[in-house]
Amino acid sequence: MANTAQTSPLPPSTRPHATIADLQAHFAAITAKVPVDHNFRKAFIASKIRIAHTHPALDLVARDQAVQHLVDRLGPLAQELRGQPIPGGVGYGVFYSPAFKTAWGNGTSFTFDAVCPNPPGGNVNTYLYLTGTNRAGLGVEAFVSYNGQNDTHFRVFDWSRSDQWQTDIPFSQLSNYLTTASAHGHPYPVLPIWNSTWKISASTYRNQALLYNHVRGGWDLVYQHDYTATDAQQKSGWVGSWAPIVETFQPSYIHTSPMGAVGTQLISADSNGHWGSWALLAASNSYVRTDNVGFHLQFIDPNYAFTVVS
Repeated sequence: MANTAQTSPLPPSTRPHATIADLQAHFAAITAKVPVDHNFRKAFIASKIRIAHTHPALDLVARDQAVQHLVDRLGPLAQELRGQPIPGGVGYGVFYSPAFKTAWGNGTSFTFDAVCPNPPGGNVNTYLYLTGTNRAGLGVEAFVSYNGQNDTHFRVFDWSRSDQWQTDIPFSQLSNYLTTASAHGHPYPVLPIWNSTWKISASTYRNQALLYNHVRGGWDLVYQHDYTATDAQQKSGWVGSWAPIVETFQPSYIHTSPMGAVGTQLISADSNGHWGSWALLAASNSYVRTDNVGFHLQFIDPNYAFTVVS
């Protein structure tokens, strides 16, 4: 029997590393106190369907297949929302090339600093996400979500579960994690996010989401889930195709503060479970999508860092 990637990926090399601290119970307790926003959850699903249905790099057959994959994963609510268009889509962001999306063996891991002004500024008056995936079809989205100017959260959505919504933390609870990073001579407010998916036995995978605690100087485990899956489930379908993106819900944006991603890196484990080295996301394995809703590129370091304004 082949070896599997039973050990977790190596910590990202861009920050000092202390022992990973397990704070799952702490974040679960905060999440339990946050009121459920059903409209937000509905909008999240509708947006994913629209992004797949309008993706310019896919032909019509591939778009239909991507939408059907989402409906199959998300169930009756997705089927209900399938024919209800919403404005927006991808304000700006990066998608993995088809070959790179599946170019991993038993594990894939992804980290980026979400450039996340709070408030977002401009005319943002509904939902907007700063999100990304690690390429796994049953991985997680660990992301920043806005709802207007005064409701900013860190959330975790787990594509491997039927109860996908798992973590919801207001920014007021994240002072140890929100920090700054410099790019092109400018400081940006960021939230460092790390999420991973890897095989821990012949048929079991583990999803993790972590945040970097700049006070402690190490990564804190926010969320973890083990589940049964196959290699085909992890590497087929639409889910897992997007790297950092600004996911939008309005027909146009004006005067928003800089937002985006810096320091996007990935690492993968081969079919024998051996982890490689962290590498910046490159233009050779990804491409940019923009839906022309008002965002203007400030800079891009292809394709591991970008910020946009409107």
